[in-house]
Amino acid sequence: MTRSCNIDTIKHTVIYLYCDINCGVSTSTISMNEHLPIFFQFTLPVISIILNVTAVIGLSLHVFVYKPMKKAENILNEAIK
Repeated sequence: MTRSCNIDTIKHTVIYLYCDINCGVSTSTISMNEHLPIFFQFTLPVISIILNVTAVIGLSLHVFVYKPMKKAENILNEAIK
């Protein structure tokens, strides 16, 4: 069985990649549809994990570094005035 690479297959692949990254669709659900090549079946979870870790690091930096720093800056500016 050969897989054809037509525009519909590419559209489905893009939609499934978007849904996996943004909606948390499992790779097994995607692979059952047989639209993704083997390469994407293995790299998609890795990309998803990397994006999730990046989001957690960014949120942590915002909450634990940026917000307290801004609060301290405002307090210091008030004390100087």
